[in-house]
Amino acid sequence: MLSEIYEMYKETLSKSEHRIFSYLLEHEQELPVISSDDIARQLGVSTSTISRFWTKIGFKNLKDLKRAVYENQSATPFSRLSGALSQWGEEGVTLDFLMDRMSRYMEKTFRVVTPQMLDQAVQMILEAGQIYMFAPDASRGIGALLQYRLRRLGIRIEVLPSGSQIYDFMVNLKEGDLLILYGYSRILTEARILLEYGARTGCRSILFTDILAGDLLSQANLVLYSFRGEPNDYHFMGVPVILTDLLVTKTIQALGGGLEKARKLEDIRSQFSGLLKR
Repeated sequence: MLSEIYEMYKETLSKSEHRIFSYLLEHEQELPVISSDDIARQLGVSTSTISRFWTKIGFKNLKDLKRAVYENQSATPFSRLSGALSQWGEEGVTLDFLMDRMSRYMEKTFRVVTPQMLDQAVQMILEAGQIYMFAPDASRGIGALLQYRLRRLGIRIEVLPSGSQIYDFMVNLKEGDLLILYGYSRILTEARILLEYGARTGCRSILFTDILAGDLLSQANLVLYSFRGEPNDYHFMGVPVILTDLLVTKTIQALGGGLEKARKLEDIRSQFSGLLKR
């Protein structure tokens, strides 16, 4: 997990902060017994530099980092749900609880996802010859939302199935096409295959994920990260939905509001309004 965090933040670190991270990576096995004073003493840096470092990489302090690393190693779907139920029993699931969660999760997400990255995603969508989407498991609903919204703008998305059926679609991938892939918690084999083959054919790719770093991420042309909760938390899908809606609204803006399509949709509905009641 430490190496993944490092890959995510390495471009923003100062020289001193690189030294701190190098020390952590070299002593990862000893992390449970390392203290901030140990690091300051070994590296000859001030304790204030150490304190600022934890915030820089998304944690409150060293204890917070240790907890995240431990939970990342031990988390399972059962442990996440069990832990969430225990916490909800103590705190109660209220509107304030959810708003606090979403606020913190959005803050962590948009430390990574910049306005320029969203602009790049819009440009990739508008320039694509054909768009293909792989949205498995919990991301299926978010993928359907993106497909539904973009279809109204005249942008068609071909949804890819799971399993070996993806090969039937891959024969049509070509330079100038776009792959939109979802990989939350893990990146499925189908997405791995699509990323690799897409890179070979010149087909660009956007990957929605909650994974901070890894070799596969470098194969995507653009990675849109969403924080969904700590490793041992229940993983909320609120922020991925917000990120998707933000991408849609920026696409609408780039198309001048999509008024022509909206007007045509209204005309079609009025022409056939007596035939379909829903």
